[in-house]
Order: sequence, then structure tokens, then C-alpha cells
Amino acid sequence: MSLSARDEDYIKVSSIDAFFMPLHGIPTIVCYLEDGRQFYLFSVPPEIVIAINKNKGNKEEEFADKRENIYDIISFIPDIIEDLSKHVEKVTIDDMIRETGVYVATVELKFDGVVIQKRMIPSHAIFLATITNKPIFVKKGLVDEQEKESREGQQKL
Repeated sequence: MSLSARDEDYIKVSSIDAFFMPLHGIPTIVCYLEDGRQFYLFSVPPEIVIAINKNKGNKEEEFADKRENIYDIISFIPDIIEDLSKHVEKVTIDDMIRETGVYVATVELKFDGVVIQKRMIPSHAIFLATITNKPIFVKKGLVDEQEKESREGQQKL
């Protein structure tokens, strides 16, 4: 499984947590990286937080919508997950749209040896990786930049 750039430009995600931030209720995903750092995605769709937790066996009852959604249906049908698992190779959070401040993920799909890359919303791509048990990577430069902005923000307080 090759990354599109040098391997040292990316950090593998060892685990993730998805939750609603205490006090403010901001839906958040934290990617715990193999180098010991963390990468944060804030204001992700609430249904993704709930779906990731359901997939992990956790329950978000107080926030859960009583209606089913597309993530519930996908998770409910094993054949869909099995088929997705045959094609999804990996997820890489590798870009940011500067004008809007949102991250972009690339999902690598393989069909009969042909690799196709699709740009996705990172939280959706992470959900896809979690249900198919595929690896997630984050571009090192994005992690470094997020840490720098966090330090600068703390210094202003």
C-alpha cells in the first residue's frame, strides 16, 4: 500500500475518538497518531459522531436521533461493508481548503488493479475507514500547522 508522496510525509492514525465536546456540544473527532500527537476535526456532522460510536459499540443516547440514517443502513448490511472492504485501500487526510478552513481527505479505491482516488469530507472518509478496518493517515504538515495555530491561540489568551 503506497502513499502518493513520501511515507515520512504522513503519520498513521492508531485510533480515533468521536464525541460531543463538553459544555459546547461541538461534534469532534480526535485522531490519535502513531507519533504520540493528536489531530482534531471540529464541527463534524453529528450523525458521523453517532455512527462511529455505534460502530465501536458505544452509545450516544442523549444526542441520538430516533430515526435511522444512511450510516445506520450501511452498518446494518454486512454485504455492503464486505464489498466496500474489497475496494477501499486507505484514507488520507491530506489537504485543506484555505478559503473555508476545512480539511480534505483522499480515499483510495482499487478496482481490478486500477486505483481511483476520491476527495471526501474527512469525517465521512474516517467513517468509511472504520467500518472497513482500513488505515487512516494524516499529512504531517497539517498536524504541524494545527499544533502551531493552537500554540499561537493559547499565547493570545
